[in-house]
Amino acid sequence: MKVLHGIAATGVTLAVLGMSACSNDDSTGAGAQPTKAGLPSAPLKVKSAVDSALLAKFPEDVRESGVLRLAADPNYPPNAFKSSSGEIIGVGADFAAALTARTGLRVKWVEVPFDGMLAGLKAHRFEASWSAWTVTQERTEVLNLVSYVNAGTSAMVKAGNPEGIKKSLDLCGRTVAAQTGTVQAQGNMDSLQEQCAKAGKSKIEPMVVPQQSNVNQAVATGRADAMLADNTAVAYQAKLQPDLFQSVDTILLSPAAAGVAVPKDEEELAAALTAFYNGLIADGTYTKILERWDIANAAVAKSQVNVVAS
Repeated sequence: MKVLHGIAATGVTLAVLGMSACSNDDSTGAGAQPTKAGLPSAPLKVKSAVDSALLAKFPEDVRESGVLRLAADPNYPPNAFKSSSGEIIGVGADFAAALTARTGLRVKWVEVPFDGMLAGLKAHRFEASWSAWTVTQERTEVLNLVSYVNAGTSAMVKAGNPEGIKKSLDLCGRTVAAQTGTVQAQGNMDSLQEQCAKAGKSKIEPMVVPQQSNVNQAVATGRADAMLADNTAVAYQAKLQPDLFQSVDTILLSPAAAGVAVPKDEEELAAALTAFYNGLIADGTYTKILERWDIANAAVAKSQVNVVAS
């Protein structure tokens, strides 16, 4: 697999502060047959003694309940999606398994569409959004973001790349699909339109659709010449279905750190999760999880809170 730069989309307004998402349905979804690409089909089994010092860093109400409610949109491989048996698997699920092993806290998954996560965090319906949120200035004004990977947007085309798309300007004059409410549909698409105009090239024809499965299908059927998504998701999909898709590794947009999100007033929880990730980095479990999903090149040297790329 080529070098990857992360999972997640950046937001440009508070209305689009959600992550981008992929789906696991039918022939163009990614999650229904994860084992056919030689990738895991169940969460990692993590063996560890409970770290009482780490547990003590979590808020008192969480420690008393013994439960951490984590929101996930399980339609977004490789971060979080469902196996053929309906179990949530992926990078996020492996980190959740490690969290339970290290703290003894039981994880309760709360399934939430990506565009409902910001409201859910503000209403404290769950403690954290266990999706990968790109760390941006706009987001840090309303959330605490605990980084754990590097992020970026890439392009995916039909297998064989029949249109010869190799760089950003090759998208000019093409139909480009993206999921509703993501930076790919808004920030990245707008930026690309500006690049096309400056280069004297034709405008991109955006195809913005509700679900990532719809985006994938548009490329597979030829209704779109390319699509934009988080590049670990693009790489995963291309690896899973090489007969249908090909990633364009030479296109990388909006590189930045990405991480889980907690409410702005939950600084103690953010600090505890940062300590958790840094513990995994220190003992090698972090690398093991990323390697398990073939995204080791998305690794960060350390987890931090609200660190915006300059």
